[in-house]
Amino acid sequence: MTAYDPLYDAARLQEIADLDLLSPEVDPILADVAAQAAARLELPVSLISVVLDEALHVAGSHGIDGLWLSETRGHPVEWSFCATSVRTRDAFVVESAATHPEHAANPLVTQDGVRCYAGVPLISSRGYVLGNLCVVGLEERSFSPADVEVLRDLAREAVRRIEARRAA
Repeated sequence: MTAYDPLYDAARLQEIADLDLLSPEVDPILADVAAQAAARLELPVSLISVVLDEALHVAGSHGIDGLWLSETRGHPVEWSFCATSVRTRDAFVVESAATHPEHAANPLVTQDGVRCYAGVPLISSRGYVLGNLCVVGLEERSFSPADVEVLRDLAREAVRRIEARRAA
């Protein structure tokens, strides 16, 4: 028997489709939330990701101009730190990516130099985890409970904006 993996939940993926989260129109709605996260946690990069079954899609961002991610707008889900929060429905914090057992060999760490990550799930009003709001840095660092709470508050704002599009 195979274990249930929320990444492949058909209703969750349908919620993402219903909200049209892969549309380029979403980025301008979410970019300032990502910028607030980066500024408040004093990190160079922040993403609002949509985690699909096979890939991560960047729906909003700050600090990725000039990086390959700004052109691809995503990467394989197996590289995704954000997928952990989809699976656990909770915050995921990595203070030292280079020594993290699940991510030390990740190309985002070995090739791109990611050294820290903190992300919280984006949970729709219907209860589905759509993706994450996360911050990423190029140096190891600790994250306090207050830092995670800042991300949770901003994630709720991102979901509010996402769902306002559905109502419109």
